[in-house]
Amino acid sequence: MTISEVKDILITRVGWKNDNTVSGLTLSSSNLQTDSGKYFQNEHSAITLQNIRDCQPIINISESDFNDYLSDLKEQVVIQVLNDTFEKDYVNDNLLTAYPTAFDTVISLRMVVVVGELIMTNGRNNRTQRFTENFVGKLNYDIYRDAPNKFAIRGANYKYTMGVATRYGFEIASVQRRFGQQRNIIKTITKGQSLGLLPDEQYNNDNSWN
Repeated sequence: MTISEVKDILITRVGWKNDNTVSGLTLSSSNLQTDSGKYFQNEHSAITLQNIRDCQPIINISESDFNDYLSDLKEQVVIQVLNDTFEKDYVNDNLLTAYPTAFDTVISLRMVVVVGELIMTNGRNNRTQRFTENFVGKLNYDIYRDAPNKFAIRGANYKYTMGVATRYGFEIASVQRRFGQQRNIIKTITKGQSLGLLPDEQYNNDNSWN
């Protein structure tokens, strides 16, 4: 199938849940849909509807427009995941059928990176300070902290010691192996890596994980 067809399948794998952080908000059925049973808010405590609403650019955004914004975020994340995973225009649909959960984790992790950067670069809304420096600093650490060494990565609890962006790169490499893909630009898949916030030592010479 084409990459566009894959996107149409993955767009409903992970959904938004009504986390009751925005009073009176009704999420659209498309935003609530989660074929995997997973929700973006479960991946990190900073990923709440209130935090997203307070950082998006429209002051006093309507319910309809906010639902559209959440849908756009989800599509942006899925497209980025696919761009980071595949360098070909077609995917073996039998593999996608055999491994329907393969992308659930990377989609969730990418959303944490996207929303985290939204918060860190736009911590003000309606001229009111929304996030403390301590909160933003901790969020930055959670997302971009150094990766452990390769021996720690092999351990069962590696995900608890990795920053989110580092773990995202690790999971992307895992999906690539499963689908027989290799993308040489894996080192620049996150803003943190391109800014030098993540160590190059986490990759071996062929740009894949040890």
